Amino acid sequence: MPVEPMVFPAHSRPLPHLALFSLTFILTLAGILARPIESLSLFWPVNAVLAGVLLRYPRLANPLGFVLIWMAMVGADLACGSTWPPALWFNLCNLGVIVTIWLLLSRLPRLHRRMRTPHGVLSVFGACAAGAMVAASMACVMAAPWFQESLRATWLAWFSEQFSTSVLVLPALLTAPNTGALLRGSGQAIRLAPMLVLLASLALSIAFGGPGAIAFPIAALLWCAWTYSPFLVSLLALTAGSTLIVAVAQNLMHFSVPQSVPGVTTLMSARLGIAMLVLGPLVVACVSNTNRSLLARLAHQATIDHLTGALTRSAFTRRANALLDSRQQHAQALPLTLMMLDIDHFKTINDRHGHGVGDQVLRQFANALQDQLHDGELFARLGGEEFVVIIPGLEPERAKFTAERMRRAIQDLHLTHNDPRLQITVSIGLDGCTADTPAPSLDELLVRADKALYRAKAHGRNRVEQAEPQRQVV
Repeated sequence: MPVEPMVFPAHSRPLPHLALFSLTFILTLAGILARPIESLSLFWPVNAVLAGVLLRYPRLANPLGFVLIWMAMVGADLACGSTWPPALWFNLCNLGVIVTIWLLLSRLPRLHRRMRTPHGVLSVFGACAAGAMVAASMACVMAAPWFQESLRATWLAWFSEQFSTSVLVLPALLTAPNTGALLRGSGQAIRLAPMLVLLASLALSIAFGGPGAIAFPIAALLWCAWTYSPFLVSLLALTAGSTLIVAVAQNLMHFSVPQSVPGVTTLMSARLGIAMLVLGPLVVACVSNTNRSLLARLAHQATIDHLTGALTRSAFTRRANALLDSRQQHAQALPLTLMMLDIDHFKTINDRHGHGVGDQVLRQFANALQDQLHDGELFARLGGEEFVVIIPGLEPERAKFTAERMRRAIQDLHLTHNDPRLQITVSIGLDGCTADTPAPSLDELLVRADKALYRAKAHGRNRVEQAEPQRQVV
């Protein structure tokens, strides 16, 4: 009897969970090996990385995924010489951080969870604080056999490390673009000045030293937040924060705090201060990115007609005038042609089929015309069913062939509509100027092309007419 192949449900396929187990094991192993002997880790990014992975890939956030994470952590601890009790219990504390952050942030809308709003940034900070408190409290319950410090010192040590690490690492994972967007890139050069100033301020912090020196990079981080994307700002904040934590731990900054509160050490104080240091820049980066996106949308709406994708009338006027001004500045001016196009009997289409069909006709008409145009040629919707085209470098006489090609393309256009009898035609009037002759103003070109358009309609529509040459006044 043939054995049927094992089929896994979509949510429990083994490969993603195997990758999660391997990632956890490698990160835990690296964290343990980088840990000072007989001490808590200086920087333990494992919990924040795994919380970010589960938030970005929610199909892994199931009981099997959490069990695999814990098993991988325990396995890495045992591989490095730990005994069973501390390996089981302390990695349960680490799992508490991951589960707490995931529970608090997974219920947020995606916009907040990806830190694209100030509310999202504050929510991430709150979730990191809650996860750190859970881990610190669990560690205190289990601390007696393995720690010599007081419960207060143990709680503060766990909380400061988990909170600072989560705040520095998690934003970079939550704001990271998708793989496709990351490979494509923005296509824009990155300004290096804010980044260089940040590196200089970090060097100054270490050279100057003292508790106040951890605030030196704040101005540079705010400049970065105003300039870069939230993802890049998160990476820079991670770099700055981890650099300062290591510098304090190695006593490079001569950082000290008065021991007025039992259990508070220099490193604990520095970690909490550095963690709060990055809150402001991350909020500013979020607000700045939102403002840039809003301005880009407004600029697009002011430039591109939302229905047809053609230029708006105001955008066409600006670009056409700039084109005419540029033409006048050249010693040998190029020819230029302006065409006015009007869909024949468009009001009848709206009255007979409705405005929804009319909008669909306008979109297909615009798409068909744009297929006939080349880069550098202006195409705009003036209003209703009336459009305009400017073709630089083409004389009006030769442009008649181009206009005729456009007319035939519209006449042969197969409209995607239930009524096969629905067909459209276009009337075109054109005017322009030849090489080495002064170009009239845009208003004059539009008036003369409009007169030619009305003559095309008067002569039966679905035709091309050229404006009559101007009479020379002697």
